[in-house]
Amino acid sequence: MSVFSVCQRTAESLYLYKTCNKKETLMKTYWPAILTAAAALALSGCGQSSGNAQSAAPQQQVDPQQQAASDWYNQHQNNLPEGLRPEDRLSAEQESRLRVGATLDNDLRDRVRPAPADLSARLPPPPPDHRYVAVGGHVGLIDKNFQVKAVINVGK
Repeated sequence: MSVFSVCQRTAESLYLYKTCNKKETLMKTYWPAILTAAAALALSGCGQSSGNAQSAAPQQQVDPQQQAASDWYNQHQNNLPEGLRPEDRLSAEQESRLRVGATLDNDLRDRVRPAPADLSARLPPPPPDHRYVAVGGHVGLIDKNFQVKAVINVGK
């Protein structure tokens, strides 16, 4: 809520108190408190609009696995292995099938390549019977039955 809307609501409330049932004494009593509250809101930043050019951008916490994969990708952009190259990207329809919990169909299984060893080394060790793979510009964690446990987007 912006300071302007707080002040506007305060003014409307004061007008109602002033005009209804002779509550002028009440208005005189609470006017300083209302002004103090509005000033406190303004100074605390609660009233800043989201369009303020000087406001700081919200900080997003980056997933360590995502960061490790992105760093690796950026360091190897000139020599990407099969499965992570731009020409290996998935279509929108294929992308929709590469999601956590899904089992890879034959089309996506054909596109699966082992994740590079130096990339896998930067990620947490996979659980038993799981492996990291490169598929369509993504790094995935899949089990022995090709069920997707995690998807890390790289290079986008």
